[in-house]
Amino acid sequence: LGNVSDSGSLSRYSKSTVRRHRRVSHFEVEFATYLMGTCIIKLRRKLTPRTKETTVMMEFTFKSSSSFTDAITFVAAHAKGSIAPIHKYLLLQIAESGVLSVQATNGGFFATRMTRMDSFNGTGSICVDAAKFNAIVHSMPVDAIATVKFCSDGNKLSGVVQAGRSRFQLVCLSADEFPQPEICNNTSRFSIQSSDLIPTLTRLNRMVPANDCRHTLNSICVELDETRAVVVASDGMRLAKGEIPISSISGDVRGRQLLIPKQQVQQIISMTKLGCELVVLFDTSRLAIICPVYGWRLQFSLLEGKYPNWQRVIPSPSGHGWADLGVDREYFISCLERAKILADGRKQTVRFQVQAGEITISSKNEGSDEGATEIVPCKMPSGLDRVSAIFNVGYLVDALRGLSGAIVNLTIDTSEQNSAVLMRSETDITALQVLAQVKA
Repeated sequence: LGNVSDSGSLSRYSKSTVRRHRRVSHFEVEFATYLMGTCIIKLRRKLTPRTKETTVMMEFTFKSSSSFTDAITFVAAHAKGSIAPIHKYLLLQIAESGVLSVQATNGGFFATRMTRMDSFNGTGSICVDAAKFNAIVHSMPVDAIATVKFCSDGNKLSGVVQAGRSRFQLVCLSADEFPQPEICNNTSRFSIQSSDLIPTLTRLNRMVPANDCRHTLNSICVELDETRAVVVASDGMRLAKGEIPISSISGDVRGRQLLIPKQQVQQIISMTKLGCELVVLFDTSRLAIICPVYGWRLQFSLLEGKYPNWQRVIPSPSGHGWADLGVDREYFISCLERAKILADGRKQTVRFQVQAGEITISSKNEGSDEGATEIVPCKMPSGLDRVSAIFNVGYLVDALRGLSGAIVNLTIDTSEQNSAVLMRSETDITALQVLAQVKA
């Protein structure tokens, strides 16, 4: 204010006096306006959120009820996330050829399925939530065409699924967070038909324990030679065996023993359709099953250790005292299930009495007068004395269901108390079931 500021207090001067002492120039007005505008612009920039540039990493389209939706459902069923949070995610990878790979893992196994995308843009990989993505994919209307975009805006990854007026946005993770398996070395391999493998695994996996202290029993044992695979399962009380032909063998196969964990046996059963050929690769610690027809691969670790000597458990009928009984399998099962209704709730046992071409099945509920009796006709050798045995009814029914054919032959040593029973089918002589008796 010129002389006014030098004279001390401004209060002694009126506004008119100030105007007389100093005239504000046009330049100063313009400069003050410039400074105010600059401050407003900077303040606005601070208050307005910055929008980062979004880059589309991958983009593709799919049709509902297509091979893509089948692949997502197929692999998402194995993404549980029970061990680590990343395990509930799927890893999606698109190659330059347009092949989309979908992978799930729990750290111990890796399940993969591939399908070809007709319309895509960009290649790469990203992780999406398995349950959410699978639900979105299958919520699309019939014959709807959906577009999927995976984008990056710096440190954040996202996915957008859009079909018509429906739009879903997902938070995604980097593919670097997904565990990568050590690929099974192709040291040994063979081929096997799913129509031979799956029925055998289904029958045997019923008796494999889930958490036995003898860890090797928590698996199905596969022993290999040049032409076949002998498959064995046991829980200590019972044993089941089957044989499956193999072909296209290469590498060191003869005499190898593979212990496949119960969980992976169930995965193989759920993933495999009948009527296709499977390729099996294995090395010292890992096994991979590949289905070229449907484009999937399952790799997992084999159990360490050696399976107990199962051959010494199987009875060897010879000499005097062995009884061979032939029964109608389905009728026998229905009689056992009826007798089970009034069996003791804790022991679940039934008693057999064989005499004069009939098997009398009796059950009793201890502590009461309740009980049931069933009579089953059977074929038996002439001159055979009375046979008596006690079995767990649930185990016996499972063993009979593990065999095929109309007639089942039961072989038991009448000269030895508590002898195990050997069960064979007339239609499949390579399959057998062994069941130990229960003490009275």
